[in-house]
Amino acid sequence: MQTDRRQFSLTERLLVVGIILVVSAISIQNVVHSVTASEERTLNKAAVEYETVKNMYAEQGQTAPSSIVGGIATRKADISNAPIH
Repeated sequence: MQTDRRQFSLTERLLVVGIILVVSAISIQNVVHSVTASEERTLNKAAVEYETVKNMYAEQGQTAPSSIVGGIATRKADISNAPIH
């Protein structure tokens, strides 16, 4: 019993792989752009909140606690106990 099945040629296989690579490249580029835009929005929001708190204390004639004004903005990251991924 012999079945006559036609298999895909090398050209057809390479064409499918090429299409998959192009679609993957476009998708990866979009994901990277989305992550970058999200990080920028997060940083902008944090800067606005920081200025709001700083101005709130200035309007009240008080000095802001160092944990709010100087601690967050100027503190260096302590990576000695950071988990390694």
